[in-house]
Amino acid sequence: MNQELEWDLQVAAGGRIILLRNILIAALALTFNFCFLPPSSFGQSSLWAKHGRAFPTRCFSDSLRDCNPIRIPSPDKRAFVDVKYRKVSLENGDFLMESFLVLTQTDRSTREDGTVGLVQAELLWAPDSSKFLVTGSDGGEGPFHIAVYNLSGPSADNLNVSGVQRDMLQTFHPCKAKDADPKDCKLLEENPRYINVVAVGWARGSSAIALMAEVPCCGRFGGIAGQVLGYEVDASSGKILERMGANEFAERWQHNLAWKFETPEPPEYRTKPSSTPD
Repeated sequence: MNQELEWDLQVAAGGRIILLRNILIAALALTFNFCFLPPSSFGQSSLWAKHGRAFPTRCFSDSLRDCNPIRIPSPDKRAFVDVKYRKVSLENGDFLMESFLVLTQTDRSTREDGTVGLVQAELLWAPDSSKFLVTGSDGGEGPFHIAVYNLSGPSADNLNVSGVQRDMLQTFHPCKAKDADPKDCKLLEENPRYINVVAVGWARGSSAIALMAEVPCCGRFGGIAGQVLGYEVDASSGKILERMGANEFAERWQHNLAWKFETPEPPEYRTKPSSTPD
């Protein structure tokens, strides 16, 4: 990899200001695009999950009209989440609007929580109204973060998707892929977190979450770019409960997706790996 990104970015998170100045992050030169998701847009009511509600997590002074407070009620209408924004001053004299969540419980008590993602997010209530999740993106299409908010808990918990990401790399072998860049495939093998993962629905009542995982849609990953698997994971631990090939995922979860999923072409390898998904 011969590209580096220089960031001069001030980020507000959880009430704290973190200044990242002149940091060279070569790894971020990877492209986190999804091949099989539509371009993200703040104008959409949902991004990934059909029944989710999308919102920008931050707006700079030239895009304030995108950051409008919204209320998202639970399915039983007894609780709701307000997405609100607070003004955060930047070192250069400018400012941004940063999102936060205010949960109003059934007893009318309230709790404030932060969000995930530096650019946009989507909130999805569980069918039993006991919890909700937020999928957040740090860029137009990634990387992604998922947090689960239990109404009975004190705060949000980040969903551990590392098992899903490792399973993807064990299934789609980066450095065996046809036409893969040797340096980039090695970076992907050593950094499973670069696998894109988004929540698309709740499963098994409200105890599990359906995920879509994809190898970044980048030509440098050659014959495995854009490969997809579906998963059902435990909503608390992130443990994989079920794994689905792309065709099965489309058959079972298309009705929950905010876009028309197209099954990717089979992966291509220089040498055939030991196993590939259906």
